[in-house]
Amino acid sequence: MTRRRPPSPPFDPALRAAAVFCLAFAASACDPPPLHDLEAAERVMRRAAAADGAVRVPEICAAARSALVRAEAEVRLQGKRSFLARDYEESSVLALQARRAAETCALHAGAARNRLRQRAAAALAGLEGWIARASALARHVPEGLGVKARLLKAEIALGEGRSASDRGQYERAQEAAARGRALIFAAVASMDRFFDSYRGDPRRSSWKRWVVETIRDSERTGEAAIIVDKLRRQLLLVRGTEELASYPVDLGIAGIEFKTRAGDEATPEGRYRVTEVRGPGQTRYHRALMLDYPNAEDQARFRRLRRSGKITRAQEIGGLIEIHGKGGRGQDWTQGCVALENGDMDELASSVGVGTRVTIVGTIPDGAIE
Repeated sequence: MTRRRPPSPPFDPALRAAAVFCLAFAASACDPPPLHDLEAAERVMRRAAAADGAVRVPEICAAARSALVRAEAEVRLQGKRSFLARDYEESSVLALQARRAAETCALHAGAARNRLRQRAAAALAGLEGWIARASALARHVPEGLGVKARLLKAEIALGEGRSASDRGQYERAQEAAARGRALIFAAVASMDRFFDSYRGDPRRSSWKRWVVETIRDSERTGEAAIIVDKLRRQLLLVRGTEELASYPVDLGIAGIEFKTRAGDEATPEGRYRVTEVRGPGQTRYHRALMLDYPNAEDQARFRRLRRSGKITRAQEIGGLIEIHGKGGRGQDWTQGCVALENGDMDELASSVGVGTRVTIVGTIPDGAIE
């Protein structure tokens, strides 16, 4: 005989609703806090900080920091509640928003840093080029203008800018480059004023006359002649108006100053002749063209200066002025001579001889060689 089960009591809908509510509540209470997104957001914000995001893109990174603070505050708030009352759903939303905001901050900060790095590199490279060009001109002007002091300060600024750039301080690097450029521009302005005044020097008429006479003599005889431009630090080998060769030269320590006496370390100006050609072993300067300084005009000028009291009785006119080798140093260093690189001196010596005309001027005036 089969035993029959007693009938189940009818299911109460209220109990069913309560059960569903409890299960949902328990599931919600068991959701973990969104620590992964918060930690990721913190890491990204640190990366943005390394790129100085707070300075370079302040609004974007400030918004990201605020989003992270809100998310962390919500997590702390839920953590203080009882286990059954905790709800991390809002925390998860805020943490994800904070992570995305942090990534935006880091992205913009990195882009801004790259732009600044490129600008700083360009500014420093530009300053380096300006220094090189200005330094090449600086040897053509007197010490008293302060040009070399400004160039030295510009080089110091360049070094500071490079150091700042190496440390990632690109704004400071650009500031150093700007400071260096200002110094260069001031130096160039001083040089321009000097060149303008030098072109108007009272000796200009003498320089032009000497060059014109040298060109005419060369055309008449068909012989090569030498013209030295002290301002340009340039030696020209010419035959008439034809330029046969051009060589850079070093001058006396006094640079473009006018020679008046022995020991002033200035290169003389005037029309001279080669009196002797010395080869290797005959001079300590590789090769040398000896000049007839002081000539009659130099001696007459010296006597006038002595009579006027500008030169003392104890001072002498000097001599032993040469065009010689061992130059190419990029600075004026001789005792008044004109120095060429040894290879250039070899070429020059092969093209001239005793009696060759040598004219030395402050600068070749426009139109003197036509």
